[in-house]
Amino acid sequence: MKKLLLLVVTLLSTSLMSAQTMKELPGLRFHAMSENGKWMLTVEQGWIGILNTETDDFQQYGGGDIGYDLGMGNMVTNDGFLVGCIDGKPAILNIEKQEWQELPVRKGDTFYSAANAITNSRKYIAGYIGTDKGFGNTKIKPVIWTMNSDGTYGEYEDLPYPEKDFTGVAPNYILPNCISEDGTVIAAQLMRQDNECLPMVYRKAEDGTWTYEVYDKGLCEEGLEFPEFPTEEPVEPSYYDYMTPEQIDAYRQDSTEYEDSCWAYNIGESTEWPVYYPDPKNYMTEENLNLYNETWEEYVAISDEYSKQLMNFRNFYYEHVTPNFYAQNGVWLSTNGKYYATTCEKNYAVGDAALFTIDETLKPHDYQDGLYGYCVTDDGDFFVSNLSTAYVYPANSTEKVTLIDWLKSKGETEAAEWLSDRETGTAICSGDGRVISGFYGAPGNYTSWIIKLDETPTGITDIEQDGNSHVKAYDLQGRIVAEGEYNEVRNNLKRGIYIINGRKIVVK
Repeated sequence: MKKLLLLVVTLLSTSLMSAQTMKELPGLRFHAMSENGKWMLTVEQGWIGILNTETDDFQQYGGGDIGYDLGMGNMVTNDGFLVGCIDGKPAILNIEKQEWQELPVRKGDTFYSAANAITNSRKYIAGYIGTDKGFGNTKIKPVIWTMNSDGTYGEYEDLPYPEKDFTGVAPNYILPNCISEDGTVIAAQLMRQDNECLPMVYRKAEDGTWTYEVYDKGLCEEGLEFPEFPTEEPVEPSYYDYMTPEQIDAYRQDSTEYEDSCWAYNIGESTEWPVYYPDPKNYMTEENLNLYNETWEEYVAISDEYSKQLMNFRNFYYEHVTPNFYAQNGVWLSTNGKYYATTCEKNYAVGDAALFTIDETLKPHDYQDGLYGYCVTDDGDFFVSNLSTAYVYPANSTEKVTLIDWLKSKGETEAAEWLSDRETGTAICSGDGRVISGFYGAPGNYTSWIIKLDETPTGITDIEQDGNSHVKAYDLQGRIVAEGEYNEVRNNLKRGIYIINGRKIVVK
């Protein structure tokens, strides 16, 4: 007879009288959440996972022919609306109804685009649209959608951005990541052509216009003039432009036979390597071959000059620029729009947690701690981590404390004691600091957790379970594997580890 063993992993706090909820969530890395902690989100192995922490219901999207992705900022509202993209098209999901809706784009917008952040009112959604521009130009532009009075969204508004960065080169991407609760501040990044990132903040004026500020201080001598950066990458001439359709068909047929012969030789079906290689030049007329060769020589000359110009720029750049940039997409904004949290990358390696105060200008705080920067509360408490232990820099302090000690300093001893029995890992929090979640472990062996400091738990905390109650059993990937009366579900599970009513159960 199968035996069920209840592991010593309590997912909820010890009593219904406590004004706190504490849950451990084995199996997945939930790295984002709504402000109220109701929704926790994960992106694993190409699919989106959404957990309702009040009911333990889990939704999953992706893993098939359709590609889903989450936004990179505060992408989910308290009432369950999530933004991201479907197959590279910006979209919003009504979690309760399980309905995805593509956001409006303009005719001709066919390149990868996404929605990254949404205000809790759902009035504003910030994201980006891919352009068809090539190397040396801005390939991703920032945009914002505004909700209409009927709850729909109209065509996006283009946000302004600099035509050139501090080196005189067009930015590669402009990435809006997060938006403040009132929709007047957007935390973004400017990504250079060589993929270095700089902090960028948008501010909305009372008349509705947007201005931006890029933090690029201390990178090089002020007023330094850089060499010209080449923007027109030479295009290699195509053989097919110098061949007739009949010649192209003959070339493709011979190429296929050649590849089949090579494959037969490699797998031992043939002892002879093919002696004839189908060179496309052999299929051209003499006149077209001469034209092709002339065009090729021109391309080589232009390409050499292009490479020299690009190398000249980069040599000058690496000689004169101090490489203090920032982690791509590692951006958090306090809900009140006063703080911008990120990680500084120094000499192209992870450097230190970094925090910017958003005032009349961006004011940086580089903690020089070798840690990763994560979220920040509205009061300025800055959450950082070395990936195994979560720390907090209290507002206006340069001395970090462990997350557990930070909780104790707030008088939250019950939560601190609960958390001290497990790794803290990487932690994030709500704007008021009253909902905190985190994860630790490694791919295939993650454990997540959540603490709600001001909520009375609704789950069952004792070990006994009513055999007639209706339950759902989940595997460690969050999928429902059985549903029904508790005793029936329990007795029909195969050997393995499951989650029932918020507890890890081992069936032997």
